[in-house]
Amino acid sequence: MQPTRLPQTPHGLAHLPAPERVSPYRSLSWLLAGWRMFAARPAEWILLALGCFSMLAVATLLVPIPLIGPILPPLLLSLLMGGLINAANRQAEGGMPRFEDLFSGFRLHAGNLTLVGLFYAIPLVILHLLVYIALSGSLLVSLFGDSLGSTINSMAADVVGMLADLGIALAVFLLLWGMMMLALLLAPALIMRDNAPSFDAMRLSLSASLRNPGAMFLLAVILYLLFVLALLPAGLGILVYIPVVVGAIAAARRELFQPAPPLTRLGKGEGN
Repeated sequence: MQPTRLPQTPHGLAHLPAPERVSPYRSLSWLLAGWRMFAARPAEWILLALGCFSMLAVATLLVPIPLIGPILPPLLLSLLMGGLINAANRQAEGGMPRFEDLFSGFRLHAGNLTLVGLFYAIPLVILHLLVYIALSGSLLVSLFGDSLGSTINSMAADVVGMLADLGIALAVFLLLWGMMMLALLLAPALIMRDNAPSFDAMRLSLSASLRNPGAMFLLAVILYLLFVLALLPAGLGILVYIPVVVGAIAAARRELFQPAPPLTRLGKGEGN
């Protein structure tokens, strides 16, 4: 008997159990699930991956635009990931992934997925802003006058130089980036599948990741190695890599947030 889906609060937060603690080697089964998902419908997933990669490539070209540019790739990544997760869920339920699923994140949960993308973009925007201010002395002078503009430019340049000399910038960036990645990892799946609000989805994703550091570390290492391999055949492996990652994330959400089985009443003489 299938477990009954737990009710949702009026605010849309799914009553998910605490994330499971699993063996580090379960990450291998998630990746295998992603591969099997792709192998079952390769043409559909290659088309979805091509659309996703093309849009992210365009967004990356816009990164040099001050302030707005660094935000675009993580925003778009979060929204597209929601669509890909929706396609994976459709296939897991016996349906066929469709290209229009790629945009279902925009249609169904644009607000929550956008907030997830913004949360991930914070460290990128801060670093980009500091470097931009440090290198834009003439612009600051024209905006704030010679005295104040030169002061702001000098202070920003000193901060960037000091952080770079101490290695603090790299350490802080890696720490923030790592935490953002853990919070972002399962968040789109929780939003799309469980209707979880953005901050609850990120909290649950971070909690599940910190509860399973071995599995997440092994998953990250293997995904990095697979990414390097995907780039070797003229980058064409990315069209396989993206679906495998999506399938692995969907499988991880299913295992780490399994609903608790319904309690059964003990009959007479049982449990003695």
